[in-house]
Amino acid sequence: MKAKEMESYLLETYGKAVHNMKAMEYACKEVAKGHDITTKEVFFLMVENKPIPSMYTHSYGFNTRSGRILKQEFENIYYNYQ
Repeated sequence: MKAKEMESYLLETYGKAVHNMKAMEYACKEVAKGHDITTKEVFFLMVENKPIPSMYTHSYGFNTRSGRILKQEFENIYYNYQ
């Protein structure tokens, strides 16, 4: 997903987009690349907490260890984006 697509989705769904879209796009790409998943899966994990079945990110509705690791990795990349 590109930054514009992410922003459009957030605006349509939530009525606002308060995130740095370039940083979000970059973080999604980096996490996806490191774990052989799509940027769209990472985006929806972060925004809507949607599970990524191939990564076993959820169990009984809660984040598993791998889900928490993906989220932490995303946050580190997002907040350190220059």
